[in-house]
Amino acid sequence: MICTILGCGGSSGVPEIGCDCFTCVSSNPKNRRLRSSIHIQSKTTSVLVDTSPDFRQQALAHGIRHLDAILYTHDHGDHICGIDDTKSFARNGHTIPTFLNQSTYSTLLQRFPYIFRQTSLLYPARLQTNVLEYDKDFQVGDINIISFPQVHGRIVSTGFRFGELAYSTDLNDLPPKAVEALTGIKIWIVDCLRYAWAPTHSYLERTMSWSNKIKPELTILTHMAHDIEYEELRKILPHNMIPAFDGLRINFN
Repeated sequence: MICTILGCGGSSGVPEIGCDCFTCVSSNPKNRRLRSSIHIQSKTTSVLVDTSPDFRQQALAHGIRHLDAILYTHDHGDHICGIDDTKSFARNGHTIPTFLNQSTYSTLLQRFPYIFRQTSLLYPARLQTNVLEYDKDFQVGDINIISFPQVHGRIVSTGFRFGELAYSTDLNDLPPKAVEALTGIKIWIVDCLRYAWAPTHSYLERTMSWSNKIKPELTILTHMAHDIEYEELRKILPHNMIPAFDGLRINFN
């Protein structure tokens, strides 16, 4: 399978509007970050995690023309606000299976009812809802997926495991169920908003501590704000940790 990092930025992306900091004015393309999202592709199956506000741009840049499923981590704007562009993948009455926790579904249904329910003959539903049960894995095509709960401030976000790779964005604590689900992974894409403490996200010291506990072969840092400059971070990380960058492709089983 191949995991593509469609975006690895924080909620404002990088560069931030109106900012002239070193990272935001950098000419290094690895410092240009769209909002966080990944795409998983097997031989036969295409799965998207989150519809960021940059989803249209991400899909065009990476040639994504078909989706077998969409997974949502949580309901914050930087992870859902590209949802309207799912219309390009749900044509001729086709609906896309969508997996999300109950809280996320309730919010999306309130904000975007026309996405989930047919409002007229001209506007059929686009997404087919599947509410996650964290103690059960599920199958999309030939991809087996395990979901697990994460603490993200006052809400619960969802992490996902695809075989040997797991994706954990937007969290500041790992509950026991998450640790259990992460046991034995080889590649972990995980939240690291900035160097210093953050109230609802992980930060460098905490992410490194988690990596030492989970012990993947490779830890990839994502959801990075403009506080983090790519080359500066890369130089201080241990050999088994790297910063993500938009367009990074990871092969895994």
